[in-house]
Amino acid sequence: MSVARWYGLWHGGNGYGAPQPDDLEEFSSLADARRTLVDRHRYGYWQRSRFAFTRREAADVLTPCVGDDCEITLYGSADGLDYPDRRIFLGPCGGVRIERC
Repeated sequence: MSVARWYGLWHGGNGYGAPQPDDLEEFSSLADARRTLVDRHRYGYWQRSRFAFTRREAADVLTPCVGDDCEITLYGSADGLDYPDRRIFLGPCGGVRIERC
Protein backbone atom coordinates (compact mmCIF):
# COMPACT_ATOMS: atom_id res chain seq x y z
CA MET A 1 0.00 0.00 0.00
CA SER A 2 1.49 3.33 -1.01
CA VAL A 3 1.07 6.50 0.97
CA ALA A 4 -0.15 9.52 -0.95
CA ARG A 5 2.25 12.44 -0.79
CA TRP A 6 1.28 16.00 -1.50
CA TYR A 7 3.46 18.99 -2.20
CA GLY A 8 2.24 22.42 -1.25
CA LEU A 9 2.91 26.12 -1.14
CA TRP A 10 1.60 27.84 1.99
CA HIS A 11 0.50 31.43 1.96
CA GLY A 12 -0.18 33.06 5.32
CA GLY A 13 -2.47 35.76 3.98
CA ASN A 14 -2.06 39.45 3.28
CA GLY A 15 0.58 39.86 6.02
CA TYR A 16 2.91 37.48 4.16
CA GLY A 17 4.58 37.57 0.77
CA ALA A 18 3.61 35.17 -1.97
CA PRO A 19 5.31 31.76 -1.70
CA GLN A 20 8.25 31.01 -3.97
CA PRO A 21 9.17 27.62 -5.52
CA ASP A 22 11.86 27.13 -2.83
CA ASP A 23 9.05 27.29 -0.22
CA LEU A 24 7.58 24.00 -1.48
CA GLU A 25 6.74 21.63 1.37
CA GLU A 26 5.92 17.94 1.53
CA PHE A 27 2.80 16.66 3.31
CA SER A 28 2.08 13.01 4.06
CA SER A 29 -1.65 13.32 3.26
CA LEU A 30 -4.50 15.77 2.73
CA ALA A 31 -5.29 15.45 6.43
CA ASP A 32 -1.69 16.42 7.27
CA ALA A 33 -1.90 19.53 5.06
CA ARG A 34 -5.28 20.46 6.55
CA ARG A 35 -3.96 20.10 10.10
CA THR A 36 -0.90 22.17 9.22
CA LEU A 37 -3.04 25.02 7.87
CA VAL A 38 -5.21 25.04 11.01
CA ASP A 39 -2.21 24.93 13.35
CA ARG A 40 -0.40 27.78 11.59
CA HIS A 41 -3.55 29.91 11.62
CA ARG A 42 -4.68 29.23 15.20
CA TYR A 43 -1.45 28.61 17.10
CA GLY A 44 1.33 30.13 14.99
CA TYR A 45 1.86 33.15 17.20
CA TRP A 46 3.12 31.00 20.11
CA GLN A 47 3.67 27.44 18.81
CA ARG A 48 6.32 26.59 16.22
CA SER A 49 5.21 24.90 13.04
CA ARG A 50 7.28 22.40 11.07
CA PHE A 51 8.04 23.36 7.48
CA ALA A 52 9.18 20.19 5.67
CA PHE A 53 10.72 22.00 2.70
CA THR A 54 11.64 19.88 -0.30
CA ARG A 55 14.34 22.15 -1.75
CA ARG A 56 16.05 23.36 1.42
CA GLU A 57 16.51 22.37 5.03
CA ALA A 58 13.38 21.87 7.12
CA ALA A 59 12.58 24.52 9.73
CA ASP A 60 10.47 24.95 12.86
CA VAL A 61 9.19 28.53 12.95
CA LEU A 62 6.49 30.74 14.38
CA THR A 63 3.79 31.98 11.99
CA PRO A 64 2.34 35.09 13.67
CA CYS A 65 -0.31 37.29 12.10
CA VAL A 66 -1.65 34.61 9.75
CA GLY A 67 -4.77 35.95 8.06
CA ASP A 68 -8.15 34.34 7.57
CA ASP A 69 -7.23 34.30 3.88
CA CYS A 70 -4.37 31.81 4.41
CA GLU A 71 -4.25 28.75 2.18
CA ILE A 72 -2.13 25.88 0.93
CA THR A 73 -2.13 25.05 -2.77
CA LEU A 74 -1.34 21.37 -3.26
CA TYR A 75 0.35 19.55 -6.11
CA GLY A 76 0.63 15.83 -6.80
CA SER A 77 4.29 16.16 -7.75
CA ALA A 78 7.21 18.29 -6.60
CA ASP A 79 8.02 19.01 -10.25
CA GLY A 80 4.61 20.02 -11.59
CA LEU A 81 3.93 23.48 -10.15
CA ASP A 82 2.17 24.91 -13.19
CA TYR A 83 -1.32 24.37 -11.78
CA PRO A 84 -2.40 23.08 -8.35
CA ASP A 85 -4.47 19.92 -7.87
CA ARG A 86 -6.15 21.05 -4.64
CA ARG A 87 -6.55 24.12 -2.49
CA ILE A 88 -7.01 24.11 1.28
CA PHE A 89 -8.41 27.26 2.87
CA LEU A 90 -10.55 28.54 5.72
CA GLY A 91 -14.28 28.75 5.15
CA PRO A 92 -16.46 31.71 6.15
CA CYS A 93 -17.48 30.13 9.48
CA GLY A 94 -13.96 29.08 10.53
CA GLY A 95 -13.97 25.56 9.13
CA VAL A 96 -11.44 24.23 6.65
CA ARG A 97 -12.35 23.55 3.03
CA ILE A 98 -10.53 21.41 0.49
CA GLU A 99 -11.45 21.92 -3.14
CA ARG A 100 -10.21 20.55 -6.42
CA CYS A 101 -8.69 23.13 -8.74
